[in-house]
Amino acid sequence: MTDTITRRKPKQPKIPITVLTGFLGSGKTTLLNHILTHNQGLKIGVVVNDFGSINIDAKLVTAQTDSKLELSNGCICCSLDGLDLQEAIGQFVYPDSPIDYIIIEASGLADPYDLLVTLRDNLGPGVRLDSIIALVDAANIEHNAEASQLALKQAEYADFVVVNKTDLVSQQKAEDIKQLIRAINPRARVFSTTRGRLELHLILDTDAWRSTSADLSKQDHDHSKHAHEHYTQVSFTSEQSLDPLRFQEFVNQQMPIEVYRAKGIVDLGHKGHDRKYIFQLVGARSEIAWENWRDDEPPTTHLVFIGRDVDEAALRGLLENCVDTKPDEALTTGYEVRLPKKAD
Repeated sequence: MTDTITRRKPKQPKIPITVLTGFLGSGKTTLLNHILTHNQGLKIGVVVNDFGSINIDAKLVTAQTDSKLELSNGCICCSLDGLDLQEAIGQFVYPDSPIDYIIIEASGLADPYDLLVTLRDNLGPGVRLDSIIALVDAANIEHNAEASQLALKQAEYADFVVVNKTDLVSQQKAEDIKQLIRAINPRARVFSTTRGRLELHLILDTDAWRSTSADLSKQDHDHSKHAHEHYTQVSFTSEQSLDPLRFQEFVNQQMPIEVYRAKGIVDLGHKGHDRKYIFQLVGARSEIAWENWRDDEPPTTHLVFIGRDVDEAALRGLLENCVDTKPDEALTTGYEVRLPKKAD
């Protein structure tokens, strides 16, 4: 009798997942785009979860990713209950999947406790949680009490904390923020950077996730205490181009003080040289950069505004006033559009 050896097919390695957290405007999408454009040949699946009826973050994610799934309307813990998260990840995890890595960009208002509980309970087979990365906006952490509270809570649950936008604060201020984070979470590795520029080997495929010291066994966590319960969002879409001068006046002089975060894509038509403008606002600081429209992308304005007690009707009125009623006419004599820098 001849012995036979049954060769087992080696198990397919589990796909690592990195989760990006951070308060509104901390730079999660910027870091995500940095990862996607410096992916070192990795095929990356992306789950983008935004707060708002228009998933602006998904629209701002670079086209470098092979697969992308958008999850709108609420924080990640509310929109991804039960099997929904498994179904989302299942888009990327199947036999012979080409995906090497998965990145989840959580809503800026996602509660880190519920985020961890959701991930712990619903990841499913075929994947492993590699790390939780929390971004902190060095320039705005003290200007908004809720931003400070939630940002530090997110840092408490993270494996890596990225203090972003350090070019906008003094070196001493950046160091003070890092020391504060180390006091809150001494086990996390803390980086400082600008525009989310980090060496990827420092944060990807590190197997850094750990069971935190926080009690994740609570089943009665109160969703009413979530930050997003106290924020409202206003979405604005226009297939007509906006007038550059009116939009500039709106941003500089008419933006409601109740708006803390705004972001999106702006079409300024011929007067804006037929370019696609990426608009960002955090607190009182705004910036706009341009890139070219893709061939399959009809020029359209998509904007989302997030804040407390925002008068939606008044804000919409201001935005409607920015619509260019004479898009084929030249700008008023004596005026010119101050072109921003090209997007990185």
